[in-house]
Amino acid sequence: MPTDGNPFSLDDGVWLKAALHTHTKRSDGELDPDAHVRHHEWMGFDVCAITDHWTLTFEKSTEHCLAITGAELAADPIAPGRFTEILAIGISEIPEDPGGDRRHWEPIDNYQFKTFPDLSTAAAFIAGQGGAAFIAHPYWSGLPLEVLLSAEHVHGIELFNSSAARENGRGDSSYMWDLMLEAGARPWGFATDDCHYPGFDIGGAWTMVHATERSELAVLEALRQGHIYASAGPAIRDVALDGRAVEVRCSPARSVTLMSRYETGWAVRADARNRMEDARVLERDDNGLVVRARFDPPMELPYRRLVIEDERGHKAWTNAI
Repeated sequence: MPTDGNPFSLDDGVWLKAALHTHTKRSDGELDPDAHVRHHEWMGFDVCAITDHWTLTFEKSTEHCLAITGAELAADPIAPGRFTEILAIGISEIPEDPGGDRRHWEPIDNYQFKTFPDLSTAAAFIAGQGGAAFIAHPYWSGLPLEVLLSAEHVHGIELFNSSAARENGRGDSSYMWDLMLEAGARPWGFATDDCHYPGFDIGGAWTMVHATERSELAVLEALRQGHIYASAGPAIRDVALDGRAVEVRCSPARSVTLMSRYETGWAVRADARNRMEDARVLERDDNGLVVRARFDPPMELPYRRLVIEDERGHKAWTNAI
């Protein structure tokens, strides 16, 4: 296990492309569970977590796609109609009575919507089963920072939700993530499709998981430890640390940015309009796009995270290191 929070420093294991927020006909999705997993396999996913709303869907893995059971759960609203939801990946049971306010419970589509009293209670329930707990689409849900910071037992947040980004532009929760990091919290971030209608809302975002092996237990441990990076397109090949310095290799990018606390950060760009002090392009591809860069911050930083942006504006994100 790396001591610096950087999964690229791991020697052994395998990178797996994971869909960690998906829905089938058993809640409000379009496909039966078996077709849902097979469609993710066809789309090149190594892992498909079925997170039906308040429903556990147990489906067999295929030859190339590991199916993991989970659920999308909820807590009592922070204001009228404003519910907080949490992804419970790798759980095997759902409570009959989660303890929330029954006035908010109701049948929706093919499931019974219920609530926990708060995110901390929900996350503790998930962690108690050895699952991974990630707060769902915080920007889309309009969650205040105090709600995010007060949630205990949570492993991370859904940093990017491609369905929310496509439907109303509220898919990227990076700013909320930075506010949490600046406050001293260290949630991991991952990206998802929030897939309901395969063929329409699949392949827009995913999480690359560095697991010790291709198994459910190994994937869950990697999620809990933050051995992941999030992507809506670009690939991150390597991240190497040298004291304060960070060096990254990636698929061709028009920009690579090292981000930290407010007013602090450095970027390199393929168009050569670079802030070159403390940031350098080390290698370009034949089209002049950045494939290797180095950042040398002149001061200690509370955290560092990298953002890769390709020619189409699609991004990939490392966790804070």
